[in-house]
Amino acid sequence: MAESTEVEDRVDLEEDNYMEEMDDDVEEQVEEDPEEEGGDGNFEENDDDEEYDHSKAGASEKDQSAEANRNDDDTPHVEEEEKPTASVGEDEKDKHAQLLALPPNGSEVFIGGLPKDASEEDLRDLCEPIGDVFEVRLMKDKESGESKGFAFVSFRSKEFAKKAIDELHSKELKGKTIRCSLSETKNRLFIGNVPKNWTEDEFRKVIEDVGPGVETIELIKDPQNPSRNRGFSFVLYYNNACADYSRQKMLNANFKLDGNTPTVSWADPKSTPDHSAAASQVKALYVKNIPDNTSTEKIKELFQRHGEVTKVVMPPGKSGKRDFGFIHYAERSSALKAVKDTEKYEIDGKSHLHFPVFVL
Repeated sequence: MAESTEVEDRVDLEEDNYMEEMDDDVEEQVEEDPEEEGGDGNFEENDDDEEYDHSKAGASEKDQSAEANRNDDDTPHVEEEEKPTASVGEDEKDKHAQLLALPPNGSEVFIGGLPKDASEEDLRDLCEPIGDVFEVRLMKDKESGESKGFAFVSFRSKEFAKKAIDELHSKELKGKTIRCSLSETKNRLFIGNVPKNWTEDEFRKVIEDVGPGVETIELIKDPQNPSRNRGFSFVLYYNNACADYSRQKMLNANFKLDGNTPTVSWADPKSTPDHSAAASQVKALYVKNIPDNTSTEKIKELFQRHGEVTKVVMPPGKSGKRDFGFIHYAERSSALKAVKDTEKYEIDGKSHLHFPVFVL
């Protein structure tokens, strides 16, 4: 037990902290694939290629799992062939206006435990007395067309969403007690490979030229040299649509940050409602000092002794080489065991590896 506590003390699981613990060459965030669970009697795995983050409060773990399957596919998408430009033309301005006209993040609620015969019209009738409803999405099985027993309702404002949670949670609908909680869609991006000599103002100008709805920018400073940044940033947007629009723009092969190809991915919300629950899901290990020409198969074989390795990720560098990687285990206990074995690992008779931090 003492050993386990010692391991935990060495691993900082707060997002802002673990990112700053990494060496300067860590320029991207790697997230473990979310685990899909079944719901209560009404919930099934969502095949709609849609993904939603867990609801913040009020819903059961099973409800949240069903909610996590919803994707952002219904937000406007940007053609990959489209070249990013610094200036914004009239068409771009119209697109930006459309994105900003959509409801803000935090204005959507998750409603679970619905009776099978509940329709979108029933839900609209239920919610409209509370406030202006923007959209109702009743999740249905692709093949049978039957309701899965849960839905997402978007209001025009956050205030209406909060009011809906207060009034609808534990309310009865057609003889069934429904659950209502906040549905937090993704609206925060991780951006890596930022030029380290850029100031926040320089970075902000580029990011705001890419797309609309930028609310806050966290360009992580280098604690050893305040005039430089650590090479990565977190950007919060007005809503999921604005964030996804900019994400796709920056993923375009032609988009550069002063010659650097950025790493762009979804980031978790800055604050996690239950940090202990989030920590219990950490199953991936950050590994440094991997020698050149080491294959993922070799790394997997090396770490397999601690438990089943589900995947090894070794991101390519600017010249095609990168000396770090991420080891994903099937079980958290295996990752903890790997950290506890702090002796250096050998590849081809040479010691190379150590473990600075866990990542999600």
